[in-house]
Amino acid sequence: MDFVSLYTTWLTLFTICFSFFPIFMVLEWRKRGTSEGFSSINLVLPIMMMGCWLRYGFLTNDKSNITINSVNIGLMSCYLLAFAYYQPNRTNVKYQVVSVLAALAAIYAYVATVPADKAADTMGGIAAGTQILGLGGAIYEITRIIGFKHTEYVPANMTFGMTLLATQWLIFGLLINDFYVTIANVAGLAVNVVTILMYVIYPPLTWRVPLLGVGPQEKKKQ
Repeated sequence: MDFVSLYTTWLTLFTICFSFFPIFMVLEWRKRGTSEGFSSINLVLPIMMMGCWLRYGFLTNDKSNITINSVNIGLMSCYLLAFAYYQPNRTNVKYQVVSVLAALAAIYAYVATVPADKAADTMGGIAAGTQILGLGGAIYEITRIIGFKHTEYVPANMTFGMTLLATQWLIFGLLINDFYVTIANVAGLAVNVVTILMYVIYPPLTWRVPLLGVGPQEKKKQ
């Protein structure tokens, strides 16, 4: 087995394991008794992105891609259901889910009209585009942080994990010379680095950020 094959196996396992990280968010919602204050957009947009990469995987017969995104869509759907369960106002979540499903249906229908020899490239471009678009959720979180002046609702384990994951997918994109995977993860890595900086500028209110050792703000006020 060559290095690329070994790295692909490692990346598949790491990505699937990372998909269990949001369980810590669910536990936090359970502890608080509500998911109010947290954003559902970072749960909804990844489903659209994963749906696009899944279709790209089928078109390119990429079994690792198919496995990763099939598992991740199932897990992310469970986290979204947990968010809705602990959310007192589910209106926005319902609209977001319907919008994403409608968008996926439209994308799949469009790619089905593209000639077979161009379908994979078309879907790859769309998948990379949706991953970059999905960063809108992270950018939205950054604007909320600036508005709130704290990072209370941005779990550090998720942010650090996403940064590590984007780095490894970027390396993978370079290894297999896949432009779509590479460009999508360059953008993702950049946004995650900015989010990490937000912990330093606007520490959480009630908890300390691991690794960085900043926060909580409320302790400083006492």
